[in-house]
Amino acid sequence: MIATRTKLTLSLTVVAVVLGFMISVQYKQQASARVTPVPMARDTDEQRMVTQLDALKQANAQAQKELADITSKLSVYEKQSAGSDGSLKQLQQVLQDERILAGLTAVTGPGVSVTLMDGVAKGGDVSQYLTHDWDIRSVINELFTAGAEAVSINGYRVVATSGVFCTGPVVRVNDHRIGAPFVIQAIGDPQTLKSALTQQGGVLDALRQRGVNVSDPQIQQVIKMPPFTAGPTAGGDTSGDGEG
Repeated sequence: MIATRTKLTLSLTVVAVVLGFMISVQYKQQASARVTPVPMARDTDEQRMVTQLDALKQANAQAQKELADITSKLSVYEKQSAGSDGSLKQLQQVLQDERILAGLTAVTGPGVSVTLMDGVAKGGDVSQYLTHDWDIRSVINELFTAGAEAVSINGYRVVATSGVFCTGPVVRVNDHRIGAPFVIQAIGDPQTLKSALTQQGGVLDALRQRGVNVSDPQIQQVIKMPPFTAGPTAGGDTSGDGEG
């Protein structure tokens, strides 16, 4: 019995390490995005968009495979360890928490919501009034840095492999095509998340100064967020009139 529990503990620990690695990759990617130079105008190079889209499709396909493999392994380990002693149950809880952070399972909890929309052009460079993909990524980065456990854009979960790219008049999130308004929700400590977004000179202030329409962050006691899903590799499910 002791040998069996030891093997189960080691197996669950291995899976925990794998999930922990996925989480670390996510935060490294978020941090990397924070230091990416912000272009001053929209890149209209068609070849660049095609290259980005191909890379996004490949990343989503790989992510789907990894999520399926890890989910399958977790189900097996959890069934094997059912009814084991307290240490294994505690490890199961750790795994569940990491599954949430990795976007493998739906999650419900309190948090905040903020909406971004294109502003009204008043002359000059029209692109500065538009909501760009890097604007959305900046808000997401701020939320994760503030301790958000889960984030979504228009109902689509953001994970380590999520791509947020402008493609013509829409933005692609996990290869789902979405248009403005962009509703960003985050689950975590509501006051902490709201404070991070509303700090003077912060990310939302910068967007407003540029002319982008940004709502005041709203605290929500119940936010229901689905697990990560990759969109179709061709066409799209939701379109809109916002510019990327």
